[in-house]
Amino acid sequence: MLILNYPHVRSSLEPKRLRKEEIWQVGEAARSQICGASQRPKVELARIVARAKHFKVNGLSFETHWELGRAVTDDAGAAVMGAVEYDESWPTAAMIYVNGEVIGDRDDLARSTAVHELGHAVFDAPSWIQCGRSLSARGVATPPRHFQQLAPGEADSKSTIDWPEWRANEFMGAFLAPRRLLHRHMHKRAAALGIPLISMDRDEDLPVVNGPKAGFDAVETLAIELAETFGVSIPFTQVRLRKYGLVTA
Repeated sequence: MLILNYPHVRSSLEPKRLRKEEIWQVGEAARSQICGASQRPKVELARIVARAKHFKVNGLSFETHWELGRAVTDDAGAAVMGAVEYDESWPTAAMIYVNGEVIGDRDDLARSTAVHELGHAVFDAPSWIQCGRSLSARGVATPPRHFQQLAPGEADSKSTIDWPEWRANEFMGAFLAPRRLLHRHMHKRAAALGIPLISMDRDEDLPVVNGPKAGFDAVETLAIELAETFGVSIPFTQVRLRKYGLVTA
């Protein structure tokens, strides 16, 4: 069982306005419980699905049911990469769908889509379930759904995504590439490649990449290697390096 907590509205179980660092903590806590003591950078999708089926989030217990191979469409019938939905016929569960037909053999995209949807289950399903109980008591049924139409985690402008999307992306980023683990591997590879580093004088922090001295090609080479190591896309890796402040501007 995954046991997770974050600031929320007690009556509705909706998340409060969370800082990205608070979301990262939840993502890293989920990864820690799924992976145990393993420090392997790449988390296999089968392990995520097998160990992310029973939850206790902010005191609410619920389950998830995963479907990885079926086609997934939105309400208009258009194909989407993933979806999460709540159905009043299963009042203590959330359904997570990953569209294998759209994703194809993109292992990195399947992994990031699955964890993005897992983020929606962690942050959105508790309030859906709570709301469903209230609606059921009043004889009303309006099952919530979320659809993932674009590749998750590769664009992060808050002007183009809503808060649930932003939370799910930040959760996914911290789960698949936790800051400290990414930093350690980045430092090791940068040193091996002779990429310039600079100390930021942070307590117990390794040096970061000196972006201006390293140059675009060197930073891109580093992102390519780290993407392979963590089993994610190159744009995903570039976003996380920037968000974590691991490459100076």
